[in-house]
Amino acid sequence: MPNFRLRRNGWATVSLGLSVAFAVVAFSYFSLAGAPLRGALFALLILLAGGWEYRRKLQDTVIAESYEAEAEAQQRKNRQ
Repeated sequence: MPNFRLRRNGWATVSLGLSVAFAVVAFSYFSLAGAPLRGALFALLILLAGGWEYRRKLQDTVIAESYEAEAEAQQRKNRQ
């Protein structure tokens, strides 16, 4: 079952990973440019946005699954 869950959340996980990678690159760039505080704040903003988007995508998946389960239950009820 964990393998199925990993595939189901694949794009959400990939987008979170890209957000983390972009935050690291942004922090590195600003640190090398001489503004580590600005880089840290920008990286934090990117991480917060990526985490929020990840959570929203997972919540959308759960809601969609609940609607599908309700629709299947209603179809089974109508068949009987």
